[in-house]
Amino acid sequence: MSLARYRNFLMVLAIMILGLMALGAGVRTMNAGLSCPDWPLCFGKVIPDFHPAVWFEFVHRAYAGVVALIFAGLLFFAFRNKDLPPTVKTAGKWGAAFLAAQIIMGGLTVLLLVKAVVVTTHLLLATLFLGCVLWMFFGVDHHLSLQSGKKTSKSSGIATYWILTLPVLVFAQIAIGGLVASTYSGSVCVDWPLCNGQWVPTWKGAIGLQIIHRFFAYGLVVLFVGLGIWAIAQREKLSDLVWKLFVKSAIVVILQTVVGVMNLLYFIPPHITVLHQTLAMILLGITLRLLFEAHADKAPLVMKARVQT
Repeated sequence: MSLARYRNFLMVLAIMILGLMALGAGVRTMNAGLSCPDWPLCFGKVIPDFHPAVWFEFVHRAYAGVVALIFAGLLFFAFRNKDLPPTVKTAGKWGAAFLAAQIIMGGLTVLLLVKAVVVTTHLLLATLFLGCVLWMFFGVDHHLSLQSGKKTSKSSGIATYWILTLPVLVFAQIAIGGLVASTYSGSVCVDWPLCNGQWVPTWKGAIGLQIIHRFFAYGLVVLFVGLGIWAIAQREKLSDLVWKLFVKSAIVVILQTVVGVMNLLYFIPPHITVLHQTLAMILLGITLRLLFEAHADKAPLVMKARVQT
């Protein structure tokens, strides 16, 4: 298999993982997590009798199995191929570890009756697994770009500083959002932008968790929109890929906020909840690409200023 085809398989796998996480969000919002009360079987069977809720959970499990098998095949290829850079193989090792933990946590989610901390950990392990697959994809894509003679670009201090923090901030918000969802705190505030008629009714309990999630989101909107505006202003100094990623991140975070508000006002419908989570994963992917571009082969992001003649 050529490296170009391998890169395409990694991209397909990343999309599949994104779909698997969306399906998992649907299982959670439709309260179908215990439709199969046992694990790894479902009602003691490999393929249970048909029932809509049972099969929703069963398909989620089967889909996860397919993803795991595809990843195992791609990881095997990575270690058999001497042309791949070490960063791809390292990301693959971490991905295998997160996948193994994710499988165990999936079983515990059922066996411990969808306990909030376990459900949130299940989400975060899936997020980390997705991040590893994306990092593998970025590594192969970068390697192919170098082989084709494409030049890398330089970095600025402020860009590198923010790029290092962006994935961490987005991951933290995903964790908070996971807790909001798993503790059913998404519907404790019946209005927006206030919460039950107040900006901050309390910082404790389910309402406090919802308030923290909101204000963290507001901070991310200001940050990403500010960076998007900065990238447009610095367009001549930034590579095309980098400034477009900054602008895309600003657009995605605004869409994510709008969808989050809709999720609240329409009382947490499954389709909006799934879209809300998917946009969060897309935003994380963009920030990871920025981080990769900042540090791939120690190549910075900002191009050299043109020499005036």
